[in-house]
Amino acid sequence: MGYDYWNVHLRWTIPQAVVLWSFLRKLRTPRDVYKTCFLIVATIPWDSYLIRNRASRFARHRDVLTIWSYPASSVVGPTLFAIPYEEVFFFFVQTYITATLYAVFSRPVVHAVLLPTKPSEGRLVRLAGVAVFGGIFALAWNKLAEGGEGTYLALIVAWVAPFLTLLWFIASSHIVAMPWSAVLPSIFAPTLYLWECDARALQRGTWVIEKGTKLGWSFRDLEIEEAVFFLLTNVMIVFGMIACDYCLAVHDIRSYGKRSSSFLPILLWMPKPEEAEIIRDLRNAIDILSAHSKSFSTASMVFDGRLRLDLLALYAWCRVCDDLIDNASSVSTAEQNIALITSCLDLLYPPGKADRDAHPRDIASSEIDLILSGLSEPERGSFRLLSLLPVTRPPLDELVDGFRTDLAFLANAPPTQNGHSTQAPATAKQDLPIRTDADLLVYANNVASSVADLCVQLVWAHSASPHPSSSDQKEILAAAREMGQALQLVNIARDVPADLKIGRMYLPARRLDEPVETFTEDRRELLRRARGMASRSKEAIEKLPKEARGGIRAACLVYLTIGGAVDMALDEGRIHDRATVRRGERARTAWGAL
Repeated sequence: MGYDYWNVHLRWTIPQAVVLWSFLRKLRTPRDVYKTCFLIVATIPWDSYLIRNRASRFARHRDVLTIWSYPASSVVGPTLFAIPYEEVFFFFVQTYITATLYAVFSRPVVHAVLLPTKPSEGRLVRLAGVAVFGGIFALAWNKLAEGGEGTYLALIVAWVAPFLTLLWFIASSHIVAMPWSAVLPSIFAPTLYLWECDARALQRGTWVIEKGTKLGWSFRDLEIEEAVFFLLTNVMIVFGMIACDYCLAVHDIRSYGKRSSSFLPILLWMPKPEEAEIIRDLRNAIDILSAHSKSFSTASMVFDGRLRLDLLALYAWCRVCDDLIDNASSVSTAEQNIALITSCLDLLYPPGKADRDAHPRDIASSEIDLILSGLSEPERGSFRLLSLLPVTRPPLDELVDGFRTDLAFLANAPPTQNGHSTQAPATAKQDLPIRTDADLLVYANNVASSVADLCVQLVWAHSASPHPSSSDQKEILAAAREMGQALQLVNIARDVPADLKIGRMYLPARRLDEPVETFTEDRRELLRRARGMASRSKEAIEKLPKEARGGIRAACLVYLTIGGAVDMALDEGRIHDRATVRRGERARTAWGAL
């Protein structure tokens, strides 16, 4: 009985696994856990076979040769399916390390948008890969029949090739579409590390590859078979994770719009026209947010599955509607765009024909396209995605009312050549839409509390946790809406100089022709109010479902740090600056909030 193998774990595997666990634990989702556990279980039968196998089972010459063995000084003794516990743990920890690295590197990836949109897409690559893996398996099987040197390498390839063939057949399009920045580090970082670990263990004699089954090629005491083994097993782990993500992405797409999904059809899934349209619309939504809302695009990484897709779709629609007002060529065009948005909402939620708390009715996307024929394809796509979200109409109407307030500023400002104002009006008489503190809170409610309400609805729609009681739901919703107002006050305090340049003034009882220096105390007061409102809301928001609580908490706290940056800028006299928070500080704040 010995402890050499456990010493290898204490030095080479356990510390690294603990570091990765501590890094990912705040971002880990149930899907990450399920995928990792599935792959760990799949490795045990092969390891058991290699240890128990005698090469004579395949060889024409019935020599009795084992593949590898463990000296008595390196293992404690107990086994599972003939595998020493130390080796069982090694397969567990290797799978965990590689799967965790993949989960970290692939976190930015939205898997649903990598799905093919045509049944024939990727078919040639799939068939070519299956043929290559099948040929490699045939060569390895032939070598097993011969026996002797090379048996160990043939066993490695003969076991891994069928798995890779299956994984390639299922998810080749997804494997090819994955960014290499997620795939290659996930494979080669643990492979290079485990090569060094294995070479040192072989030098110490912790485990021994028996002569007669290996080729005898080595580099720095690392046998070629061991190098191939760790490379192929890590490829298998990463491909397995990608295949799981592919199947989950297919499930997410099929579940859109009250469509049901089951496991078996996913394996042979081919996109239907309506599913292909959803994939294209999601791609456009992500492009819109990547260009115009990088902060939310990044924040979405803490969510998973349908919730992440729906939040991306919701924010893309809000961004499109906001641009339809702010970027309109004239006030009349902006008014037409508001009427267009309202007409589409009337189509999804017919007035007088359904409960105002009902979800959108099921309609063909062609009906939406007909109403929005004057918009671009990505803009129409955001409305098509909205029609699939499980949200109610009242918050959407509030958001439209907020757009009308912004339009009132455009109508108040003097026109320029393109219909917009580039300077604040110099006139002393100004009919601004926000005159009182109550007007300010109504505006913040319309443009921010409404979005918070919609986000909470999506969280409850996709939560696997039991829903809170009716009274708790009301408390949570009220707190979320107040938090939305708080964040909007921070936004207003930060953007006073920029808003003045386009003829907008959200501070009550203030005028557009006043110098920005006179607004400093008003801005400080807004930030104080925002912190108080956020503090009151914090406790109730902690009652949100666990899978969404951390992400929403992080998003709110990161935005509140902008308020601190505004305060600092005002203290330092940088009143014209648009205060920002460095990426590292945002990351630290978000990490602490998670």
